[in-house]
Amino acid sequence: MDIMIQIMVDGTSTPPTRPLHALIFDLDGTLVDSLDDICNALNSGLRTMHRSPAPRDSVREWVGDGLPTLCRRAWPDASNDALSRLTETAQTAYHAACVVHTRPYDNILKLLDLLIAEGIALAVLSNKPHELACRVIDELDLRRYFQDVRGYVSEDEKKPSPQVALNMARRLGVPPDRVGLVGDSIVDILTARNGGMKSIAVTWGFQPASMLASEMPDWLVSRPMEIFVVAAGRRAQMGDSGGAAR
Repeated sequence: MDIMIQIMVDGTSTPPTRPLHALIFDLDGTLVDSLDDICNALNSGLRTMHRSPAPRDSVREWVGDGLPTLCRRAWPDASNDALSRLTETAQTAYHAACVVHTRPYDNILKLLDLLIAEGIALAVLSNKPHELACRVIDELDLRRYFQDVRGYVSEDEKKPSPQVALNMARRLGVPPDRVGLVGDSIVDILTARNGGMKSIAVTWGFQPASMLASEMPDWLVSRPMEIFVVAAGRRAQMGDSGGAAR
């Protein structure tokens, strides 16, 4: 039985004719729903600074460019000193509780099982600090799926710079035009475009579908299993996975 899909592929619902050989996934808002843990850490910092907590919906709009930028968006008129203290406090809170509520989105594990079975190489590239990105991946037992995991290390390598993504493609032995970069933000679309890769924007994350569509990604998908269609060039069969955990 085919999994029914609704997928924007150059304005049609036709699967691509040139399958991708590798996928590089964003982490927060793409593979895992981490919003509550991020929101709690930010608000812990804001309370310490005697500020009102930020609404969850506002935090959803602000995330994606790292915690220091998130803090700046939450307190735009803060002095440099106050912003530095807020960022430090929020980082401490997040380090202590970064995988309390964070979980993979529904059907992500099934998708990853299918992609591995299809022989598609997988990696993770996040603007979350490298240590934290690895910790989330490891504590959620996701490391087994990925050949490479990279988080934020330096400003010049931060997405939308394609440098780290291109290095990943090189290590995976896949040319950039056969790599799909999967993410929930405009930053991910721009990273793919800057690196000559294919962009796969997902609508279940932190940025609204209308905003993503305005940047004209190569594909805009609303369900995880649609990523398989893009990558493999065919619809997934219900028997394709050997039984995913979730």
